[in-house]
Amino acid sequence: MDPRADAAALVADRYPEARWSLLAGSVLDPGSRTAGSDLDIVVCVPDDAVGHRDSVRWRGWPVELFVNTEAGHRWFIAQETTRRKPTLARMIAMGVPLVGETDVATLKAECQALVDGGPGPASDTALEDARYGVTDLLDDLAYARDGGEADVVRSVLWERVGHLALAAAGRWDGGGKWLLRELRAWDPGYAARWVAARHDDQTMVAVARATLDAAGGPLFEGYLRQAPVVDEVPATSTVPPVVVRRAARAILLDDAGRLVLIKRTVRGRAPYWVTPGGGVEPEDASVEDGLHRELFEELGATVRIVRQVFLTSQPKDAGIAVGHYFLARVTSMDLALRTGPEFQEPVRGSYDVEHVDLRDDAALARLELVPAAFKAFVRTNRDALLAEAAAS
Repeated sequence: MDPRADAAALVADRYPEARWSLLAGSVLDPGSRTAGSDLDIVVCVPDDAVGHRDSVRWRGWPVELFVNTEAGHRWFIAQETTRRKPTLARMIAMGVPLVGETDVATLKAECQALVDGGPGPASDTALEDARYGVTDLLDDLAYARDGGEADVVRSVLWERVGHLALAAAGRWDGGGKWLLRELRAWDPGYAARWVAARHDDQTMVAVARATLDAAGGPLFEGYLRQAPVVDEVPATSTVPPVVVRRAARAILLDDAGRLVLIKRTVRGRAPYWVTPGGGVEPEDASVEDGLHRELFEELGATVRIVRQVFLTSQPKDAGIAVGHYFLARVTSMDLALRTGPEFQEPVRGSYDVEHVDLRDDAALARLELVPAAFKAFVRTNRDALLAEAAAS
């Protein structure tokens, strides 16, 4: 059986329109090939075709087909490398051309440079997540009373330690056999110790602790992650909802037509942006009065309210929380006058005031402006908001 000839015949039979195709995987190396080796074939089809992944048998070979347009292949490469696993990039870099060798040359060179360059350092958040997971699993293993549970913990811990080692070293990650291959490519000695730890708890604990130390140490106390923002209310009941909280927020424009926003930076999540405002208190005479109070506390600002233009709701306790969004214009603002508990409690993170041109849709698109429904409303209606604010 000739893998290259058989792969080329399959591509000619099934994808005669292919712009280029490659054969990749261990089948190319007689020293690594086994009786169960398959043909990993990457195919680039014309731009109007539909990409797919397919598993077939051909001339006695098991075959994995990775078929897409060039744009589609590049999309998958970007997605996989974001996860620090360059599966497709490596197949293209190392693959042997079957069709269109000249056409695939540029992408092959790009993929080779990507694989050789590595993923770079893992983010602090990713490392903290991995350190916390290994720390927690070490405790589970130390105090396990059930033999079956201990086996499961031991297996998961062993794999997590390997992933943590690669992340801390700034190396590519891998799944299955590629986890071991990546460890061996990085540090053969460490890989051998890691393999030996699989069935020996004492060695497992020693390797796990050494890996944790190299990654920044065990992590339990102080580990914090914020819950995601939920801005959709599922329809689960026919009982009329009860409003248990109201918030007043401003789509606040300055004289230059810029949105005044607050950039929120908290531990455990990427920065995001919100409109100024907050909860309406019992002592507020109206929702609008609550908004005036909140804007002075958060921005040291006085404003001219135009009108309410948007409404949101989300589940809270036994009812819903409603957010009233008012279009408003700044009349004065002095950040030195800001007050409120959010500026006195470090655990809440930072509240930075930023101005974003409402006319710049590209700038709005880049912002993680929450809730998502509000961001969509602003981008769709920005011209109307500018016109309404100017007419007030």
